[in-house]
Amino acid sequence: MVIVVASDQHLGYTNSNAGAFSSFLDDLSRRSDVDTLVILGDFVDMWRRDVSGLFLEFNDILEKVLTLKKQMKVYCVAGNHDFHLLKLTEAGYPLTFLRELTLQGDGVTYVLKHGWEFDPDQREPIMELLCYNLSDESGNVRSDVWENLTKVGGVVKSLQDLVDKHLGQDKYIQHLMAPPNVRLSGTYSDVENKAISSVLPGQILVFGHTHHPFLSKSKNVANSGSWVSDETVTNTYVELEGTDVRIMSQGVGDITEQVTRA
Repeated sequence: MVIVVASDQHLGYTNSNAGAFSSFLDDLSRRSDVDTLVILGDFVDMWRRDVSGLFLEFNDILEKVLTLKKQMKVYCVAGNHDFHLLKLTEAGYPLTFLRELTLQGDGVTYVLKHGWEFDPDQREPIMELLCYNLSDESGNVRSDVWENLTKVGGVVKSLQDLVDKHLGQDKYIQHLMAPPNVRLSGTYSDVENKAISSVLPGQILVFGHTHHPFLSKSKNVANSGSWVSDETVTNTYVELEGTDVRIMSQGVGDITEQVTRA
């Protein structure tokens, strides 16, 4: 049976390919070979949109995901842009979001992480507070992030080196809000190498976050890409079947050979 992993839909972001992802869910519902769907973080973009409006606007996609739960196992991992979903732990919520996920299959351990863990610019308190967005102003830089940080004590001081690196609080937030093809353009290899070095024998790691789909030469690390039009290669996902790892593109098919590291 196949495990399908898709990340970085960024529903609510101006350049989100929400229609393509909706079609992908329809296609998935017609497949009989898929055992598990993993949504691997940044499903919704709580940093850029009013968080209440997001779930109203994309209720149709949410309903499709919930319908798929009747057909297959569905897991959700939180990303940096929807990190607050980890706090939604009451039994009445229809989806549970995890920090990371480990699955077993055919003698392989699949480790599934969003990928913010490999990005040195991300900090959990910032990720959390940027999700408290009650504005639809795209890229809004909210000074109350820093005011709220001071209330928890000591966190701002621990972030000072990172803030200084980016020449101030506002510039740091602006840096975080930039699309990955801009923000990470010079550091893809650093993030990817950190991810690759974290893998233990017998594991296959799948992560997202960078919006940069690839399969490592050793075929034990894959990036699931994204569903945003900022990228040249987009609308991608990973299929896992035993030790077989495939990078797929919606409407195109298997692009594994194209994105495998030399």
